[in-house]
Amino acid sequence: MVILIPTIFILSLFFTFLFRKVGKRYKIYDLATDDLLKIHKESIPCLGGSSIILATSVALLFSSDYRLFNIAIAGFLIFLLGFIDDLSWRDKFKIKRLYKFLFLVLFSLLVSIILLSVGIKIEFFPVIAWLMTFACIFVLINAVNYQDGTDGLAGGLVSISLIGFIVLSISGNNSLGLALSVGSLLAVLGFLVFNFPPAKIFMGDSGSYYLGFVLAVLVMIFSKSYDFYNILGLMFLLGIPLFDGVFTNIRRIVNKKSIFLGDREHFYDRMLKKGLSIRKTVLLSYLLQTIFILIGLSIY
Repeated sequence: MVILIPTIFILSLFFTFLFRKVGKRYKIYDLATDDLLKIHKESIPCLGGSSIILATSVALLFSSDYRLFNIAIAGFLIFLLGFIDDLSWRDKFKIKRLYKFLFLVLFSLLVSIILLSVGIKIEFFPVIAWLMTFACIFVLINAVNYQDGTDGLAGGLVSISLIGFIVLSISGNNSLGLALSVGSLLAVLGFLVFNFPPAKIFMGDSGSYYLGFVLAVLVMIFSKSYDFYNILGLMFLLGIPLFDGVFTNIRRIVNKKSIFLGDREHFYDRMLKKGLSIRKTVLLSYLLQTIFILIGLSIY
């Protein structure tokens, strides 16, 4: 793993640079439109998720733990769902949100089965481990996707969470958690070089879904049966994506709005509305996420 560290980061840089060129060449953009959900002024390539999963896969392939093969397969399926969205659905033609929701449910179920087959699951309530495993995947792929609304935010927040999981992996001598968290962190950092404000490439739904999946797997790896402090600590290690995602859905339900319809009322949107620049908003979010991770580690 030590030898692979610079390799993974460099590969991520290379792949991100490459997919930025590919996105421009074939006009695979997140288009700048008058859509309320879009704040970028220019169309930006949205293939960054491809660079993240390819660079992470290098770390997984060189690990001797057989479970990483299943994780890689499951992660690819989640990535593929977002990738199809990035290529076909985004601004090309409208797909009913209900159909997209059903795809998210089906893929989350399929991925849960793949992980359960090698014993990776949420251990908190063993009797309903399969249900909690599915819920964990479904919630977190959407939670990270919610944060992918401004330059550098989703990747940075996930990176800080991954550092927390690296600490847990080292302190608990967990090689599976260490391989996944270190490999993913290096891949995201290489992408962030091009995504930090002002962004030159976006991760797209493929990237946000995949990173949400990675966090879900890490939660499963470190979950324990009937341990309240364990699950509470893991919740804080997820930080802003989880808390903002839960609050967002509660807010939409209370206001009698569909949870499937996006808005600009997330935590970071509120800071932008107060007049903070994108960069200051992102850095302040990083600081808050770091505080959450420190609390989570102390609880865990």
